[in-house]
Amino acid sequence: MSLSDPTSPVSIRRNDVLLALAFAVVQPTVAFLASASVPAGPRPWFAATAIPLAAEGLALVLWRSRPLLCQALVWSAEVATALLLPAGYGASGHGQLVVSFGMGMRFPLRRTAPLLTALSLTYSTYSAVIIWRRSPEPWQLHMVNALVTLAIYLVPMLGGAALASSRRYEHSRQELLRREHGRQLEVALIQERRRLAGELHDVAAHHLAGIVVQAAALERLIDRDPQTAREAAQQLRRQAKETLSGLRSVVGLLRSDAEAEESSPGLRDLPELVASTRALGVDIEVLDGGLLGDEPGDATTHTTSGGVPSGDAAACMPVLSPPAEIAVFRVAQQAISNALQHAPGSPITVELRRAEDSFELSVLNGSARRPSTDPGGGGTGLTVMRERADAVGGSLHAGPVEGGGWRVRLVLPLDREEDA
Repeated sequence: MSLSDPTSPVSIRRNDVLLALAFAVVQPTVAFLASASVPAGPRPWFAATAIPLAAEGLALVLWRSRPLLCQALVWSAEVATALLLPAGYGASGHGQLVVSFGMGMRFPLRRTAPLLTALSLTYSTYSAVIIWRRSPEPWQLHMVNALVTLAIYLVPMLGGAALASSRRYEHSRQELLRREHGRQLEVALIQERRRLAGELHDVAAHHLAGIVVQAAALERLIDRDPQTAREAAQQLRRQAKETLSGLRSVVGLLRSDAEAEESSPGLRDLPELVASTRALGVDIEVLDGGLLGDEPGDATTHTTSGGVPSGDAAACMPVLSPPAEIAVFRVAQQAISNALQHAPGSPITVELRRAEDSFELSVLNGSARRPSTDPGGGGTGLTVMRERADAVGGSLHAGPVEGGGWRVRLVLPLDREEDA
C-alpha cells in the first residue's frame, strides 16, 4: 500500500476519521461565531454556510483513499459556501489544503497541476462574478483573490509531491540495499562452497592417491609374496579409514566455526602426514630446521637445516594464524598427493624455512620411476593451492626443476611484531 501509487488500494484510517470530524466541527463553529457580528438581515444566510462547511469537513475522510472524489465534494462545498454568503462578506473552508496535499501524493504533477489549476481558476472566476453582481469591486482585488486561491490549490500539492518523492526514494534505497545484501549473501555462499570444495579436494586427493599406490603394490605382490600382500591389504584398509575420517572432518566444517577450528589441521599435523606417506613405502624426508620436532613413528628421519638445534624448536616456531597453518598443511598435502600421482616412485623432500619476515614451505619430488597412476582429468590441485595462498596473503610458485622433477613453493609473510 503506497500513497505515491494511485493504483494501490488505500484504506481509511482512524486518523482520517479524526481529521474529518475535527474539520466538520471547527469550520461550522467558526462560521456560527462569525455570524454573530453580521447584521440581522444577512445573518441567517451567513450562518447557513455552516452546512456546506461541515459537509466539506466530513468529505475529508476520503482524502487518502479516494482523493478525486474528495476533491469533487470539497470543491462543491466551497461553491455552495460562496453562493450562501451575503454580499460584502467572505468565508471559506480549509479542506482544500488537505485535498491538494493528498492529490500531490497520489498522482503525478503532470496530471494534478492542470486539474487543480483549472478548478482554482473556475472557482475564482465564479466567485468574482458573484461578488461583481452583488457589489462591484476593483479588478485588482479579483486578481489578488485569484492568485491566493491558486496558491491554496497548488502549494500543498507541491508539498505532497515532495513527500511522495522522498518516500519513493527511500523505498528505492531500501530495495537497493536489500538486493545488495542478497548479492553479498550469494557471493559469500559461493565462496563457502569453493572453500569446502577445496577442503574436500585436498583430503580426498591425498588419501585416494595413497590408496592407488597401495593397490598397485598389492597387485604386484599378491601372487609372489602373499604375506607382504596381506600386510599391504591391511595398510590399504587403514588408508581407506583415514579417507573416510578426512571426509567426515570436511563435513564437520558445516558445523559451528568453533568446532571447525578445533578439527582443522596445522603445522602440528605435518609430521603425521609425512609418517603416513612414508608408511606407503614412499621415500620422503623433512628438512624443518627444528621447527616441528621429531616426526611421529620415526625420529631418525628428522633433519635440521640452517644450524638451528632441535631443542630450540619451540623458540623458533613461526607465529602463523590458524588460516595460515591450515594453508601450509593443505598445500603440503596436495603437493605430496600430486607427486604420488604424477611421479610414482620418486623421492619427496618437504622443507620448512623461517626467515625474519616470512615462512616458506617447499615440496620437491624427482622424476617418475614408474608409470603414472594419474587417470587424467586433474588440474584443480594447483588452482586450489593458489587460492589458499592468496586467501592468507601468501604466494605460491609451482613448476619443473632442472634435472627432472617438480617443486611447489609457498611463501607466507610473518608479522614481525607478533613473531617477536
